[in-house]
Amino acid sequence: MKSPKIESLTSEDFDQLRLAIEQSNLSDAHKILVIGVLELCLWLQQKLTFSKISISNLKKAFGVQSEKRSWDKPSDSEVQAESGVSNSTDSADISPKPDTRSIDKSKRKGHGRLGADAYTAAETVVLKHPDYTAGDPCPLLCGGKLYELKPPKVFIHIEGGQLFNATRYETQRLRCGLCGELYTTPRLANVTEKYDARAKAMVAVLKYQMGLPLYRLAQWQQQTGVPIPDTTQWGLCLEVHQVATYIFNACLILGAQSPLFFQDDTTVKVLSVMAGKEANPDRPDKKGTYTTGLIADHYGHSIYLFFSGIKHAGENLTRVLNERETGLPIPFQACDALPQNNIDKALETIVCHCLIHGRRKFIELENYFPEQASTVLDAVGCIYAYEDHCKKKKLSPLDRLAYHQKYSQPIMDILKSWMEQQLNERKAEPNSPLGKSYHYWLNRWDTLTQFLTHAGAPLDTNMVERALKIAIRVRKNSLFHKTLNGAKVGSELMSVIHTALKNGINPIDYLTVLQLYQEQVKQNPFAWLPWNYQQALSSITEETPLAA
Repeated sequence: MKSPKIESLTSEDFDQLRLAIEQSNLSDAHKILVIGVLELCLWLQQKLTFSKISISNLKKAFGVQSEKRSWDKPSDSEVQAESGVSNSTDSADISPKPDTRSIDKSKRKGHGRLGADAYTAAETVVLKHPDYTAGDPCPLLCGGKLYELKPPKVFIHIEGGQLFNATRYETQRLRCGLCGELYTTPRLANVTEKYDARAKAMVAVLKYQMGLPLYRLAQWQQQTGVPIPDTTQWGLCLEVHQVATYIFNACLILGAQSPLFFQDDTTVKVLSVMAGKEANPDRPDKKGTYTTGLIADHYGHSIYLFFSGIKHAGENLTRVLNERETGLPIPFQACDALPQNNIDKALETIVCHCLIHGRRKFIELENYFPEQASTVLDAVGCIYAYEDHCKKKKLSPLDRLAYHQKYSQPIMDILKSWMEQQLNERKAEPNSPLGKSYHYWLNRWDTLTQFLTHAGAPLDTNMVERALKIAIRVRKNSLFHKTLNGAKVGSELMSVIHTALKNGINPIDYLTVLQLYQEQVKQNPFAWLPWNYQQALSSITEETPLAA
């Protein structure tokens, strides 16, 4: 389709066109359609001229809302797959509906309020009754005695405070009137430096988990009367990174032994690369910079690794796999189909392309090809219904494979035959958006259906896409890194913080402990990982000196 000529449409022109259309010989249905198209053109022109409108809002205006579709979740009873291909229609019945009659819909919703136990940092104040104590006779003179109920009634009172508290110490100075010798009050034993370890950890978490820009935090602290300049905050983050980098490297080595890797990329701005001051030695002309998210597993402990710089996801995964011990089984590599995810040819993985990325192509076409798109979307929805059943039953990888082979395999076989039929019978042009979507699936059929041939193969990369939101949050708030070193510091701190969070550890407490015992962390970082650092901490005697 050729690009149309751009015509401006004023309100007066629209009124004249509308009058002409209403007086024309067109049918009422055609009049409504043409007037509606003109109204849309006028609205779109005004929106683009007088207001800021994003691509996502334009999609909503044209009816493209989201990728979600309604689908009944399966019951605990196994779903029977009954399907068949119809040669007389353009769609195939390959989406059996799960039986949902036994789902308990009477579960009471939560009230949404936090319990008193959630306030772990709250100071507890015990209020005794001013007039009575346990054992006193009842004031109503009934002959009974008062006794204390357990647990006590609790209420929470929250006061406005500060992120950082400052204490001003005034040390007395004494000078001899004769010899002039000066005597100053010594500092407290627990006050050795201006910023304690917890304050440094808080700045790192606020920046690299919450996405709060340093200059914005500096403004807040200025208003609360405890100023911390943004340059000072960056210095505090560097001090935290000095010990966190050992944990990052330990997680990288352990993650390299994982049987499964999720990977994805998002963009990031690095000013030094954009200005040409720093560049890829292999490709000096390359200006693109990316944040790669990698998720691995170590005996049930999730490891999140972020890499920000000039390398793509495939290059970063190659770096991790180079740390993998020889003799281990070939790992799974869950990713989308972009060539940037390809690893070094000397390494070997079982590539599992994301089923959701393939599904997304038909979500975009649902308004234009509803029958064909619904055929694919319903089939994928059914596969996820079976996967949901496997998760509920907590099936082992081998049992999950057998279950999918029994119930999902017939659906996917029929779907493949149906797509080939659509192309062979020219029901979809090969170069049309619909035909290209079919070719996307058929050309990658083996990698899209690894869950039918390999035990433990994932269906999608949703996990790593959710993890990348932390990097996207930092990017949207702080906009850019100044240098590649700054990007490296940020990505490694993000990795340690997110790994701690995903293993149920408070990252502020964790980074605080790492700083206090940084010498021990440097000697054996594997003993100070988020899931075992508390054991290492408890094994240290009280006489062990803390790091300055």
